[in-house]
Amino acid sequence: MDKWMNIIDMGYVIASRYNVILVSLPLRQSMTFFPLRSQPPIDFLVHRVICIGHVYGNHFVQVNA
Repeated sequence: MDKWMNIIDMGYVIASRYNVILVSLPLRQSMTFFPLRSQPPIDFLVHRVICIGHVYGNHFVQVNA
């Protein structure tokens, strides 16, 4: 298990690297991660949000609305 990504540890890294708002949707408790070092866009409509869902107990997949 030491080679697998843990969303609690890597959520801010992903959000900061790709400058997105990352939303994790597991079965128990959802989490939202914001970029730590970049400035937010002036226009709030420009924000990119990526939602990922936790499925089958060990996989993350992108959720499209």
